[in-house]
Amino acid sequence: MARSRTAGRHGSWSRTHTGLCMSFSDPARYDRFMGRWSRCLAPQFIRFSGIGDGQRVLDVGCGTGSLARALLATGKEVRVDGVDPVEAFVEYARHAASNDERAVFRASPAETLPYDDKTFDAALALLVLQELADPVQAVREMARVTREGGRIAACQWDFVDGMPMLSLFWRAAEMVAPAKVAARRAKTPSRRVNGPGDLAEVWRQAGLADVATTILEIPMRFCSFEDYWRPFRAGATPTTDFAETINSETEGKLERTLRGLITDIEPDGSFVLRAQAWAVAGCARHARASAA
Repeated sequence: MARSRTAGRHGSWSRTHTGLCMSFSDPARYDRFMGRWSRCLAPQFIRFSGIGDGQRVLDVGCGTGSLARALLATGKEVRVDGVDPVEAFVEYARHAASNDERAVFRASPAETLPYDDKTFDAALALLVLQELADPVQAVREMARVTREGGRIAACQWDFVDGMPMLSLFWRAAEMVAPAKVAARRAKTPSRRVNGPGDLAEVWRQAGLADVATTILEIPMRFCSFEDYWRPFRAGATPTTDFAETINSETEGKLERTLRGLITDIEPDGSFVLRAQAWAVAGCARHARASAA
């Protein structure tokens, strides 16, 4: 096919109705919650993906534009197309990129990309694949719009034991409000990925060649506990809303408990949390037409 038949019908879509499990409403608040992590991860992910100057790259699920801006910084001739199902995030990413003429952003879901076949040199997805209802279809679409041999890559946080910012929070929440944590988890969709091997399997199911995986490590320094805790009050995601509710209902006990879980604090009050992400990449391959 040359173009998705659903292209263009995206004006009123939201992340909760386009195959995404997450529910993010305010891009600026979301950026305050997780943006610092995305900005640190993006350059490592780009290096793993093998992106070079002069390429045209698709950023799938561009969100606030952290990956797009990092891609633009790799060279003067790089061009970036970013897609996201939510118009507010598209506008935020466009503005954050300072309206760079090399970058174009538009609203679209990952599973039905509004581009012709073999349009891009590479297609990347930063921290979005795990939220998709049909990741295999999304990867097939990424491959469809990428030239033969072009790189298709994605990465996501290791939520098993590699994202201490969140694991510490949930540990504290379970200590002060175990019943509410259990109830929330019972009604929250879960598509758990247990390691890079699971991502590699998605790539193989999507028909990609030369599949490879790696682990990316991100050390994040917080200048104080407040620097760490402030993003949880951003009100940007279901997690931050939950944090605000529990902390209020327990009269600050959640915050106090979480503060007590932070270890290895420097004399100046700073500390480092080390996160890791799983990354996968493969090459697009297209069926060759048979000779007449």
